[in-house]
Amino acid sequence: MCRRRNRRRLCLWLLPAGGLLGLVAVGAPFAAAALFLAVSALFVYGTLRPASRLFGPHDRELGAAQAARGEVWITFDDGPDPVTTPLLLECLARHKVHAGFFLIGDKARRHPEIVRAIAAAGHVIGNHSQSHPAGRFWSLLPGAMWWQIAGCQQTLTELTGRAPRLFRPPAGHHNPFVAAPLESLGLKMVLWNCRGFDAVQRDPRCVLRLLEFSLKPGAIVLLHDGRVHSVQLLEALFMALARRSLRPAVPSSLMS
Repeated sequence: MCRRRNRRRLCLWLLPAGGLLGLVAVGAPFAAAALFLAVSALFVYGTLRPASRLFGPHDRELGAAQAARGEVWITFDDGPDPVTTPLLLECLARHKVHAGFFLIGDKARRHPEIVRAIAAAGHVIGNHSQSHPAGRFWSLLPGAMWWQIAGCQQTLTELTGRAPRLFRPPAGHHNPFVAAPLESLGLKMVLWNCRGFDAVQRDPRCVLRLLEFSLKPGAIVLLHDGRVHSVQLLEALFMALARRSLRPAVPSSLMS
């Protein structure tokens, strides 16, 4: 069934190619060029803009009930990390907060004890692909896409005894071939609407300013594990939440 869905999606994207060849054949190069540019722009928009729903549904914020209660969800990508993840778990435990950890399968295999510690602490564990090919995830074909998503799903299920229910693509990129494996594996794609670019920004103060700019009730906050300032940012975020009377919470609407 997954293969049939991928074939249907591929055929939909091949239709403009047929139209392009037809325009060239009848001697309409300018119309062909316009069609090519339009389709290319649509594909780039759908794949490289995380907020786009062109290639499938996803959630970027908590439900209305949690937003009304002033709740936000703190999430971490790119773990587990042998240095920072245990420190993040300690910090979260001190504040009595449950977060979300979107884990990379290859890293999880190398640090199974940390994965189990995340699960034992009651945090949400999500699928973040098997090897995190951030620079080319948007261009993966069906076979490679299936391997990335299903491989991580199998890895995390074996390590924790429980299949993840949420998926976050590397860098938030997705293409026409993401939806089929998500449907087959029972995964829901979850992105974010609050980020500070801590994966590239080295100054924690700049990261916090960017976070606070979009921090609001119902926000899904994106942070990254494995950075030198990961724990410092988490502590600063807790203070920012307190100033705004916001409360970290697990996403009941996404997990239902």
